[in-house]
Amino acid sequence: MKHLIVIMGMLFCIACANKPNEYEPEKMADLASQLKDIAAALDGTLKFSDTHYTEGQQLLQDAIDNDANRLAPFNQFQLHVIIDKNNAALLLCDNNTLLIEDAGCTAQSDVQHWRQPNNECKATLTLSQVCN
Repeated sequence: MKHLIVIMGMLFCIACANKPNEYEPEKMADLASQLKDIAAALDGTLKFSDTHYTEGQQLLQDAIDNDANRLAPFNQFQLHVIIDKNNAALLLCDNNTLLIEDAGCTAQSDVQHWRQPNNECKATLTLSQVCN
């Protein structure tokens, strides 16, 4: 009986230590796809608009044509726009946890941080290198 209690205690500790990722893969893949489209719109707006953007939120609003419905899937998260010269990226964060990072200049979703979340909501991509 004593050994059974010890074994159950060890299994409980292992189960707690191996906490599964709280982000559902299917939901995150869907968000990444939608984020990619918005990031591409950001990059295109930045590159081809006559407006000189320095403020990320204004660029985001112009890129989505002020259509708040396009941002609805991200309501429980935060979106951060990165502007680096003539390139733009979009970060999806959950509080201060970076989940997805997408440079608008690339066709694919760039970095899926949600699998191993980064505890800082800041860009990890160097846009001048990614966007040649």
